[in-house]
Amino acid sequence: MQITELLKLTEWFDENIVEKGVPKKFTAFYNKMNQNIRRNGNQPLVPFEQEKENIINAIEDINFQSLSLEQINFLNQLEIVELIGKIGVQKIEEILIKNNLDIATATIKIKESSDTITKAQATIKELQTTLYKSFDIEENEEIEDNKVLMRVYFQNDVSIENLTDFKKLSATWYDIGRGIAMAQDKSPEDFNIIGAKKGSIIIEMAVIVGLATSVSKILLESLKVADRFVNVLKQVEELKSLKLGNKKIGLELKKEAEKERDAGTATILENAIIDLKLDAKQNGDKVTALQKSITKLIGFTQNGGIVDFVQPNEPDDEPENAEIREEIQRLKTNIGEIRLLENQIKLLENKVSV
Repeated sequence: MQITELLKLTEWFDENIVEKGVPKKFTAFYNKMNQNIRRNGNQPLVPFEQEKENIINAIEDINFQSLSLEQINFLNQLEIVELIGKIGVQKIEEILIKNNLDIATATIKIKESSDTITKAQATIKELQTTLYKSFDIEENEEIEDNKVLMRVYFQNDVSIENLTDFKKLSATWYDIGRGIAMAQDKSPEDFNIIGAKKGSIIIEMAVIVGLATSVSKILLESLKVADRFVNVLKQVEELKSLKLGNKKIGLELKKEAEKERDAGTATILENAIIDLKLDAKQNGDKVTALQKSITKLIGFTQNGGIVDFVQPNEPDDEPENAEIREEIQRLKTNIGEIRLLENQIKLLENKVSV
């Protein structure tokens, strides 16, 4: 993770966790529940419904739409991802429902969550203090104003383990970059590699905003196709659970879902041609290259590869920057929608055997 990216994460934590009083409200929730353990046997139960509502109201709308995968992974290491947002609300409800007759166990589990949030706050504060001694989040921009940091994760079935893999996937990404760049009168050289990381190999690129927006749009459209596919599979699973002789309907639904998924590339290409204002007759070479690019990018992600972006700051409010600001806004919108769909698909996949 880059310094600026890390600094922005600490600011996100302050805005979404600290300023909303999440640590304090978790502590208040635990303290009120704990009064029931310490009370004498003849004393009535101490209600804690208000404290529960306070914490739920504080966490339920928190989301990760503006964060990169590296930032989310960092929060995961702090073990707080499952304690906030809708998942966090669900966790609280599950603790109380499962332990409704065992207030002591429920209180211990809420205490664990409270301690985790408090510990994360201390870690973030220490990190922020250390970083701000040496870096300025405004002055230490590591990517040029007209470019975006894009990360490509080579993992699962598209991992790089030897030179043969490297050659094959390099050719794949050359075609991906070339098609998207050609469609905007740019070149593959506008995807500038600026770094790499080991483990599951991650290539970092500084990419012109317009190109990054096109990549994000293709990824978003691909996720929409995947979402519809998984949604239908969920319906099939529900039909199975009804056990009402709906096997034929279920098979037909699944077949239609697979047909739509297979036709998804053509739809994504049509949308990309419209977005980029290409003419299929006059720009035949660009359309052909773009089709190859889209097909290979979708194949890359379906085989386990990931493409992610770090949301850039918007440039100064100068007339010459208006176009870049508009493009950045489109990119941010796409990234936000991608995060929402990723979460939605993940929740659906947990309910079906894809």
